[in-house]
Amino acid sequence: MELLTRRPWERLAARAARPWSASQPTSLLFPLTWRGLLVGLLSAGALRLYGYGALDLVVFVVGNAGLALLALCGLAVGVAALVLRRRLRRGEAGAAGLATLDAGAWVRTGFALPDWRWLPLVALRWEWLEPAGVECRPHRLPERLAEEIRPTRRVLAHRLRRRVIAFDVFGLARAAFEHTAPAALTVLPDPGRLRQAPVVAALAGADGIPYPRGAPEGDRMEIRRYAPGDSVRDILWKTYARTRQLSVRRPERSALRSRRLVGYLVAGEGDEPAAAAARVALESGAFGEGWLFGADGTPAAAAELGPALEAIARSGEARGPTQLAAFLASREIEEGAHCVVFAPALAGPWVAEVARLARRHPGRISCVLGADGVARPRRPPPVWRRLFLEETPPAGAPAEELEEVTGELSRSGAPTLVVDRSSGRVSGQAALGAGL
Repeated sequence: MELLTRRPWERLAARAARPWSASQPTSLLFPLTWRGLLVGLLSAGALRLYGYGALDLVVFVVGNAGLALLALCGLAVGVAALVLRRRLRRGEAGAAGLATLDAGAWVRTGFALPDWRWLPLVALRWEWLEPAGVECRPHRLPERLAEEIRPTRRVLAHRLRRRVIAFDVFGLARAAFEHTAPAALTVLPDPGRLRQAPVVAALAGADGIPYPRGAPEGDRMEIRRYAPGDSVRDILWKTYARTRQLSVRRPERSALRSRRLVGYLVAGEGDEPAAAAARVALESGAFGEGWLFGADGTPAAAAELGPALEAIARSGEARGPTQLAAFLASREIEEGAHCVVFAPALAGPWVAEVARLARRHPGRISCVLGADGVARPRRPPPVWRRLFLEETPPAGAPAEELEEVTGELSRSGAPTLVVDRSSGRVSGQAALGAGL
């Protein structure tokens, strides 16, 4: 459904109630929330004015019950948080057995906390603070709560930082503390439906396609008159027998991958599908032999699959302008090498930089843009629907923005391919083949 059933006034009420239920304390020694403080003040005030002042027995019982419940919740939550912090410092929660994960999939890490069902009114939960973008949920097992996580984007992390929260079911007390542990976590982008998509064939299927600005290293299809210096092996002897004229076969100018093929991942907003396309190309061997791969956030180029995948994961935290120019100017990149640039389908500062480099190095740069669908423009809903119902934004890259990006890259002479991770579709394959 495109329209949510939650109305604007319901969202305002939820936001107004959020500070009372989700406020976090500043110390484990004082775990009362704003709701707990309000209950304590109301109970104490009612006892002072009516319970003891007017000798109202009903208010006397209710007020003392409120204070007793508040004290019980605060004591139980504070003790639970202190015991949990001590156990985590001793390493009794288990190590997070993490290595290489795929984004978007739930996986159990090996971290677990005790499930204190005998402790009244207290519940536990925790969340990941570092690395960011990781959803976490507890999985109930006998006598313990096992951790399950789902990374939402690629990342390369060497430590984990969690916030553990103990709270009571009434929202009167809440105690939180942070726990840091070393770990080696590599989260790679989810390939989606690109595993069997023709993106790899598009990268590898350019052999023999004529390209006027390419190097003369294609199939021997061009025929011309013999000239001094030509190899005898290239002479067409059957043609000579018929015409008595010496002709030779010469390599047709094309963009064959007879020289080194390199790849580069440009980091930016919405770059997760492009990173997935780069991963699929690397793991399937679409770059052939003698390839190199670079990414934003990694200073050196990688020549093996393991370091290349780590560069993809590390690029998720890259900030600032792209380092594609430095990558092409490095000593490891040959003069005639062809570079396949993996980039997001959204516009950004990288578009002008890649276009400038494509004009500077004609015939040496091709682009693969990754997207999770294309969002077509829609007619605005009526006014009454906008007032009472919330419209979900269309998923995928905006069509107008995608056309602007592909147009700018095409005008610079960089053939462009667009891959859709959600459906596996590839568009612009012929244009990219002419550039590879």
